[in-house]
Amino acid sequence: LRNSAVENYHPKEKEERRLLRGHCWAYRNEFESLPTVEDGEVVDVVGTRGRYIGRGFYQTSGGIAVRLLSRHEDEFGAAFFEERIAVAKSLRARLYPGEPVYRWVYADSDGLSGLVADRYGPLVVAQAASPFYAKNAELMAQAFLKHGGVTGVSFRVGNELKTFSEITPPVICAVRDLGFALDPGQGQKTGLFLDQRENWALLKPFAKGASVLDAHCYHGAWGLHAAKYGAASVLGVDTSQPALDVALGNAQRNGFEEICAYECGDVQEVLAREDRYDVVVLDPPALAKTRAMAKRAAGLYQSLNHAAMESLRPGGVLITSSCSHFVDTADFIEALKRAANSAQRQARVLAVRGAAPDHPVLLSMPETEYLCCVVLELD
Repeated sequence: LRNSAVENYHPKEKEERRLLRGHCWAYRNEFESLPTVEDGEVVDVVGTRGRYIGRGFYQTSGGIAVRLLSRHEDEFGAAFFEERIAVAKSLRARLYPGEPVYRWVYADSDGLSGLVADRYGPLVVAQAASPFYAKNAELMAQAFLKHGGVTGVSFRVGNELKTFSEITPPVICAVRDLGFALDPGQGQKTGLFLDQRENWALLKPFAKGASVLDAHCYHGAWGLHAAKYGAASVLGVDTSQPALDVALGNAQRNGFEEICAYECGDVQEVLAREDRYDVVVLDPPALAKTRAMAKRAAGLYQSLNHAAMESLRPGGVLITSSCSHFVDTADFIEALKRAANSAQRQARVLAVRGAAPDHPVLLSMPETEYLCCVVLELD
C-alpha cells in the first residue's frame, strides 16, 4: 500500500491473489503493515514483488482497509466519475428502457465501491459512508445532473445529507404502474427497496381474492402489488410508524385505501394471533450483518418462517426473503426446511429468485450477491 507520503506497503505473501482476480476489497489483516493516512485518502495497493494491483481509498476502521476503484493509476476527478456513472446508466437503459426508476450505481459491481445510488425520475438518491465520497460529492452530483431528466441529487455520507440543484419533496415516481412518494431526507437506505422490483410480480398468480399479510412492509410495495393483482384484503405490518404513514399515503394514491390497512407492531406478535392468511410476505431487514451473526440469524429466519407457515391456510403461499449476505441461499433454504418441519407443514418450492438485474453480481465478488427470495406453497 502506498500514497504520496508512504511507500512499500504490500499485502502479505499470496494474499494479493484474490485482488488480482478482480476482488475490490483489501482486508486489514492481509497487509504486513499499514500507513498512517487519513480516512478516505487515495492510496495504491502494490503486490509483494512490485506488481501494481490497483488504486482506491483507505478506511481507518472496519475489516476492509482499502476499497479498490481502479486497476490503473487513474486520477479520481470529474472525468473518472462521469465515465463510471455513464457506463452504469447505459446498462440500466438496456435493462429498463424508458423507465426512470432504477438502481443506478451498485457499488463494486459498477466500479464505485462503497456507493449506492437510485434514480427516482428527476431525483437521484446516493448513499455512502467514506469521507472519500464526502470530498467528491459535488463532482459526482454534477455527473448525475448531466443526464437528461435529472434535476436534483440527494447525497448522504454517514450522517450528513447534501443536496444539489432543486429537490422539492415528496417526489412522486411510478414503478410497474404504481405511484410511490419519496422524501430523500427521510426513510431508510436510498428509498424504495428496488432489489425486489422483479419479485413483486411473484404475487400475481396468488393474490386474486386473497387475504394477504405484508410483513416488514416499509412503504408498502409488496402489499400494493397484491392489491393491484386483486387481493381482497392486505394488512401491512412494520415497526416504523413514519414508514406506515408513507405506505398509507401510497395506498390512497393508488386507490387501494379500502383494501390496504396498516399496523405498527412486531411481526412475530402479529403472526402469533389466530388470524389466518392466504398469502404471507416476509421481507425483513438483514439479520446477519457479519459472519459471526450468521448462525443466530439462521435461527431467527427459522423462527420467523415457522410462525408464518402456521398462520397460512391450507394451500397458502409464503413469499419469504433474506437480504443477509452471510446467510447464503443454501443456508436460508435449510432454515425454511427446518421451519416447515417444526410447523408440521409440507412445503413446495415454486421459485427461488435473487435481486433485480440493476443489482448485478460481480463474479469475482460473491459479496455482491445477497438477496434470496423463495416462494413456497404450503399443504
